[in-house]
Amino acid sequence: MRPQAEPAEPRAGMLVCVCDPQLDPPANDNGPKAIPTFGLALGFAFAVLAQTVASAALPLAGAMLASQPAFATWPFAAMLLGAALASFPASFLRDAFGRRTGFALGASLGIAGGALLVAALLQRQFAWACLGALWLGMAQGFSFFYRHEAAAASGRPAAATAGVLAGGVLAALAGPTLAGFAENLAAPFFLVGAAGLAAGAHALSLGVAVTLAPDPPPVFRPKSVAPLRVIVGPTLLGALAWFGMSAVMSGAPLALMGCGIGEAAVFGFIALHVAAMYAPAVPLALVGDRVSPPVLAGVGLVLVTAAVPLQLYGSAEAITAALLAVGAGWSIATVGCTAWLYRAGRPGRLGLALHDGTLFLCAILGALAGGLLF
Repeated sequence: MRPQAEPAEPRAGMLVCVCDPQLDPPANDNGPKAIPTFGLALGFAFAVLAQTVASAALPLAGAMLASQPAFATWPFAAMLLGAALASFPASFLRDAFGRRTGFALGASLGIAGGALLVAALLQRQFAWACLGALWLGMAQGFSFFYRHEAAAASGRPAAATAGVLAGGVLAALAGPTLAGFAENLAAPFFLVGAAGLAAGAHALSLGVAVTLAPDPPPVFRPKSVAPLRVIVGPTLLGALAWFGMSAVMSGAPLALMGCGIGEAAVFGFIALHVAAMYAPAVPLALVGDRVSPPVLAGVGLVLVTAAVPLQLYGSAEAITAALLAVGAGWSIATVGCTAWLYRAGRPGRLGLALHDGTLFLCAILGALAGGLLF
């Protein structure tokens, strides 16, 4: 064996490593094992609570602060725009820095967005409301990657996806009660309590996010990914379902008020819609993998399509039925499309980002269309 050479003396132009040998190499915090679905469902549930409150408050805030009626849906559309913008960083940050970093960043944006929305309502600033809604939407975009985390780690992607979405049921049902309590605390400032509740829900989601990952492994090992073409079918059907859901949902609060429904009661109708968005995930968590993902996606799209004429009918009963149908259809289509993505293997970061980004982009177009059609 050749003797080891002595280290060279320092000289001009010589590159010397100054890394602390006691520290491990930089790595993400995904950990060597998958985390339980319960942790993902809990973090998603708090994000859904914020989504429930914000979805009801933003159209009303837009109507209250906008200089023209045509601008009333802009804050809601800004929330969807934020979700679309977050799709790419949410996907790439997850692999580069880990699930804890990505989800914690998203929740932090939600806290800031809720706080800014509070300031906008107190100061009656429409632009601030749109910016706060944008940050709330970015938090929502990050939170929807909880379902990808579960699907990628499970051999039953439909059931795992549905299990995470099912965490939103209780949050949606508790939303109206908590929103009413928060509004009473903030009285006489309308919607300020709801905006504060959205910020608080994201604070709880942040508390869950920072506990998700175990100790980091010393190195990050990239995995093989499915080809990009596998996202075309599920993205197309999912985009249509998200467009229809957003169009019906964005126009519903003002349409209900036009039917004589009080402003405070609108939170209950929207929460009922959000509960319908996640309730089908409970049975799908048990039987979802026994049904073909494209069939699930198709059934969901049919329900979303059926909601449009109900919304156009204009009565409070028809609008309620439309909210229930479009919510259930969105849930079934989302579970089906997500499971469809993973049939050929795990999609790459770019594929997931393009899929979710397209869904949220179509939701934005649906929100704008809802303001004109309904």
